[in-house]
Amino acid sequence: MDEIATIRARIGIRYQQIPRKVLAFYYGWYGNLQTSGRWVHWEQVDPERKQIANSTHYPVLGAYDSHDPQVVRQHCQWASEAGLDGFIVSWWVRGDFHDQGIPLLLDTARQYNLQVTIYYEMVPKPGNPESAVQDWLYLLRQYSSHPAWLTVDGKPVLFVYGRALGQLSLTQWAQVLERVNTEHKAGVCAIADRLSKTAVRLFDGIHTYNICDRLQGKPVEAIQGEVERIYREPLQIAGQFGRIGCATIIPGYDDTKIRKPGLRTGRFDGESYRRQWEAVLGLNPDWVLVTSFNEWHEGSEIEPSVEHGDLYLRLTAQYAPRFRRLPARPRLATPLTAITGEKLTALRRRWQGKRIGLLPESSSDALFWLLDSGLEIASLTAEQVVQSGELTPTRYAALVYLGGEHYRATVREAEDFDRALHAYLRAGGTLIVLPSEPFPFYYDGERAVQRAGLFGLPIAGSSPVPIAGQTGFERPPTGIQFSFRCDTRHLPDMPARLPFPESGDLRWRPMLRQGLDPKDEYLPLITLVDSQGRPWGEGAAVIRYRAGKLKGAQVAYVWFRLLEMPQAPALLHNLFALLGKPR
Repeated sequence: MDEIATIRARIGIRYQQIPRKVLAFYYGWYGNLQTSGRWVHWEQVDPERKQIANSTHYPVLGAYDSHDPQVVRQHCQWASEAGLDGFIVSWWVRGDFHDQGIPLLLDTARQYNLQVTIYYEMVPKPGNPESAVQDWLYLLRQYSSHPAWLTVDGKPVLFVYGRALGQLSLTQWAQVLERVNTEHKAGVCAIADRLSKTAVRLFDGIHTYNICDRLQGKPVEAIQGEVERIYREPLQIAGQFGRIGCATIIPGYDDTKIRKPGLRTGRFDGESYRRQWEAVLGLNPDWVLVTSFNEWHEGSEIEPSVEHGDLYLRLTAQYAPRFRRLPARPRLATPLTAITGEKLTALRRRWQGKRIGLLPESSSDALFWLLDSGLEIASLTAEQVVQSGELTPTRYAALVYLGGEHYRATVREAEDFDRALHAYLRAGGTLIVLPSEPFPFYYDGERAVQRAGLFGLPIAGSSPVPIAGQTGFERPPTGIQFSFRCDTRHLPDMPARLPFPESGDLRWRPMLRQGLDPKDEYLPLITLVDSQGRPWGEGAAVIRYRAGKLKGAQVAYVWFRLLEMPQAPALLHNLFALLGKPR
């Protein structure tokens, strides 16, 4: 099955009846001398002073061993009494310390009517989907038939941590999911650590592991509102597409013993946790996730400690039943495009006979609009891109980049991808950049190369002192209000104004006219402006090169956050209608 067919197969998945769950992230990586014959994950244990060098708090059970049956039994008893439905267990490598503890945890969990799944932490060979496939098939064949394994609609559940998620492109993850669903009879229900539309459409559900960065420094009075802002839109999208929507809450967080400078957000004697639960009750997700049951290094545990006693188990026991009594969330299907009828037919006619090539490692939400548009698209592999004679304007009327900040500059020979794409543009090709992250073509692997300019994209980076119309920024400068001004002559289906996002990744990377030849045609489509009317560069623009090395080329760019807005289908429709006109 090719990449496009694989993604189409994922789009059709829907869950109608999702059982309510309250789950806690669980770590089975602790070992001591008495049980395992060595210290694992505990450092400089001082039981008299109740101190552990790499633990924020001190467990009531002391520096325990995750392979000790009495410890596992106590954990399951506490979890059951607190109203948890089960654990999401950190898992790393086949046969390692974590893996060896799974059978004991499963057997014990069954005795307490708890369910267990794993948190897939790391792809063994980043960039290689097959290595993830083999891990998943091992896990499912080894453990998922156990009565205590968490399932939905008969499918065993796996959670995917953000680190692992980033080690494959989202299209590679789609390949992993389809392979596993084909080769494992019961299939798999995979919950991704990403609160995005793209993740919703590819995976069976979405979550995030930790919201400390959003709560850090907030007064306790602001916590409930902040949690509501974090999850309201992702949960709505998950419901619309029939996927599992999770909301994660934390009792507190403090990793300053293991990281410098580290992060810390206060517990406020349990009041933070209470307010997060109140937010969750108003949001009504499918599942509530607690970070964590026992991540002692990061100080996020609800397991009883010397410092806090069993306060967080008692609070969980108060709120979990209230959550389960909530009515079911509405689930409404939503169209993948807002443009229908005559306009869509006209767009297809304009591109009739013209093939659009998708460059490797698609991860942008724009991919789904393209799949639904009816335009002729073909997914290109890295090998195809560098193949002699493949990348020509005759063969591909346009190339679309849907990746993030990282790309692969070298396939067979040093920087052969760069040469092939640059040659395509010099031959008069069209490049449409619809990225999933702020600065496309910035990293070759992990090496910063900033090649956007090579491909005709004058994109500005950030500055410690942002300057209107000259730089981007990491976060909006304090005291300045922003909005987007749309050119409705070229974007007739768009409103004249759009709001700038209030939360999430706000790194502004604008297209700028600076550095272009006066003969080049620069067409601003969406411009960021402040309350004084000053322009801060374009969030969407088209350049038609009339001079220089790229003479005859056409390049389009859309800032990644605009592709997540409700108006994105209209924007993309208008953009492709514009680019499809004869030049």
